[in-house]
Amino acid sequence: MRLRLVLLAALVVMISLGLVGFALDAAFHKSSEAGLQARMESLVYLVLAATELTDDGSLIVEDDPGDPRLGQPGSGTYARIGSEENQWTSSSSLGIGLPELAPIKPGESLFMVPAKDLAYYTFRYGVSWELPDGRLLPVSVTILQDPQGLRQEVQAFRGGLSRSLGSVGVILVLAQLLFLALGLRPLRRITLDIAGIESGRLQRLEGGYPKELDPLIRNLNRLLDTEKANQIRYRNALDSLAHSLKTPLSVIRTSLPADTPAKSAAVENAVVDMQHLIATRLQRAAASTRRTMAQAVDVKAQAERLIQSLLHVYSHQLINIDATIAPGLVFYGEQRDLLELMGNLLDNACKYGNGQVRISATAVDHEDPVAGIHLQVEDNGPGVAEGQRRQLLQRGVRGDERVEGQGLGLAIVLEIVSAYNGEITIGDSDLGGAGVSVLLKTH
Repeated sequence: MRLRLVLLAALVVMISLGLVGFALDAAFHKSSEAGLQARMESLVYLVLAATELTDDGSLIVEDDPGDPRLGQPGSGTYARIGSEENQWTSSSSLGIGLPELAPIKPGESLFMVPAKDLAYYTFRYGVSWELPDGRLLPVSVTILQDPQGLRQEVQAFRGGLSRSLGSVGVILVLAQLLFLALGLRPLRRITLDIAGIESGRLQRLEGGYPKELDPLIRNLNRLLDTEKANQIRYRNALDSLAHSLKTPLSVIRTSLPADTPAKSAAVENAVVDMQHLIATRLQRAAASTRRTMAQAVDVKAQAERLIQSLLHVYSHQLINIDATIAPGLVFYGEQRDLLELMGNLLDNACKYGNGQVRISATAVDHEDPVAGIHLQVEDNGPGVAEGQRRQLLQRGVRGDERVEGQGLGLAIVLEIVSAYNGEITIGDSDLGGAGVSVLLKTH
């Protein structure tokens, strides 16, 4: 958002300064031409003042009309005065072919800018000179100015204007950056605090925010409090349900008559299965109750805890479990979900492997640790045939009937993975056995 605002502000500043520059340039050019016209008009009066008319109508102009540019060849300022019979041209026009212009009526003045057929700024003025015999002699005074001087003046102004407006633009953009940084700082702080809530470091948004953000902060905290209260109520309801079912099942288990020992064993097994099923379903139902408010779980510590327990359980098999966990890797979810998932995978690897087990874990996105983790458990056992891999994820299906178990481990793992919108894949391991890859998404 800040980048978009900065780009938009920079675009507005550029357009505004561009329009200002265009307007100033046009005004300066117009002002320069107006000043040039005034100077050329004053030269007309200088030439007229230095001109005398003889009795026969001949024009005599002093060598120095009053402006040194008229006497300097190639100065860029030229003067011409004349009638139909004769005319005078200033010394500055020596070697330069000045254009021939039609006479102008007495009392009229005309200012012309350079065009295709006229390469000079031109100011013309017509007068009538009375001869001794009473006749009026029309005389035209023409001042021509090379436009190169005015162009250089305009170019110098444009250069200075561009530098000035450029400096102003940079200052304005930097000021916009400063204003946006100060103005958006509270939003940046809210973003960091929400990230802290997602990672489990914070429970609520607290601190001195601007008054304008009070409704937002209040509603977010209300939402977080409601979510936390719902989680507590949900867990309490699950605990109450488990506790309520526990007593009736115990009564059924001890009170149901059985005609034969076989029927008694069947009832016993059915009740045990019901207890296990209820406990499993309650755990799965609670698997996704905490996402935004999840605490960071140290994956390496939990893996080492499980490994020590399994090494103790399978001490008679001399199993070696190698753990490769990324340093500082954390899981933003339920600790019991992670323990049960890794426990089932490691337990299966110990059961069906030949003594060599390896577990590895990395972050899904190293730049976003809240995104999730990737787990992989491998063994050096006989592996799993490709046709049986999908079936092993079904409840009650066992990979090897010779090994004790109920066939629920991978089914429970699948339920946990599904609760986190993850993925599970059974493949081959470079250890020679099976490899189970699990992706848990927590963000």
